[in-house]
Amino acid sequence: MNLSCKVVCVGPAALDFIFDPIVDGLRQREHEVVHYTDYAQFERESAAVLGSAGVLVAVGSFPCTREMMVRAPQLRALVSPFIGTEGFDEAAATALGIIVGNGQVPENFLSMAESTILLILASLYSLHWWEQQLRDNLPHPPRVPGRMLNGRTVGMIGFGHIARAIAHRLQPWEVRLQTYIPRLRVPLPNGIARVELDELLRTSDIVCVLASLNAETRGMLDLNRLRLMKPDAVLINTARGGIIDEQALVQIARERTGLRIALDTFAQEPLPIESPLRTLPNAILTPHAIGHTQESLAALPPATIETISRVIRGELPLYVRNPEVIPEWTHRWSP
Repeated sequence: MNLSCKVVCVGPAALDFIFDPIVDGLRQREHEVVHYTDYAQFERESAAVLGSAGVLVAVGSFPCTREMMVRAPQLRALVSPFIGTEGFDEAAATALGIIVGNGQVPENFLSMAESTILLILASLYSLHWWEQQLRDNLPHPPRVPGRMLNGRTVGMIGFGHIARAIAHRLQPWEVRLQTYIPRLRVPLPNGIARVELDELLRTSDIVCVLASLNAETRGMLDLNRLRLMKPDAVLINTARGGIIDEQALVQIARERTGLRIALDTFAQEPLPIESPLRTLPNAILTPHAIGHTQESLAALPPATIETISRVIRGELPLYVRNPEVIPEWTHRWSP
C-alpha cells in the first residue's frame, strides 16, 4: 500500500484556529500538505494541485463538484472538519468511489443539542424580553409572556446525531417528541413518533430544523408550509439557513406576533446588515456559532488528523457520510 498521499486543505483565514492545528499535526506525521486560505489562489492552481491530491479537506460549504473530483484521479477522500458537508456533491463522490468524512465528534453534536435546547427555553421564557424590561426599568406587565416546555410537543425535522441527543435530553421534561425523516436507516428510540412534515408543522409547539441541506431540503419550509405552524409556535433553526425561505419567514413573523423564532444559521452568512430578519422583535439571531464550545472546537483538529491519517493508511474515516461506498473504497484502497 502506497502511503504517499498529498493532502490539500482549503480553509478561509478566519478558520485558521481549526485548520492550522490540522496542517501542523499532519506535517508532524510526515504527510505532504498544501494549505490554501485563499479560494481564488486555489482556483488558479487547482489544475496542477488536484492532479496529485489524495485527500481534499475543506469546510462543508466548499463547492466540491463532480467536475472538480474528476480532475483529481487520485482522490480517495473528501473531509470536512465540521458536521456539515452541503457543498460536497456526495452522490458524485459515491459514484466515483470517493469516501466522504466529517467531524461528527460527540462534543460537536452534543454542544449543538445543548445549544438548541438553550434556544428553545430562551424563546419560550422570553429571556431577552425580560432582560430588556430590567434594563429599561419597566414595570412588570399584567400578562407575562413565558410558557413552560413541560407538556409541549416538540417536532424535529431530521433525526441525526443532534436530534437524537436533543430527544434524549428532553424526554425527562415530559414532552411529546415527533420527527419527520424521509428515510429511516435505524429504528427510532421509544417515545419518538414518526410523522409527515405537514403534520409535524401543524401539531408541534416547538419546531426544530435539524436536517442536512440538500436538493430535497433546500427551501423546504416555504410560505405555505410555514403557514401550517401554530400561531404561537417556536421555530428553531440550528441546521442550515437554506432550508427555510427567509423572505416567507419574515412575512409570517410580521403577521403572527406570537410566533417566536431562533436562528443560528442563514441562507447568506454572515447575515447581511440589511437583512429584514434583523428587524424582527420576536427573533433571536446568533451568528452560526451558538453551538461552538471550547470542548467541541478542541475536539475537531485531532479527529480530522486521525481521519486523514486513517484514509492514507487505507482505513475508513472515523465518521463516514456515504457508507454505501465502503465496499468499493475498501477494495481499492485497503492494504
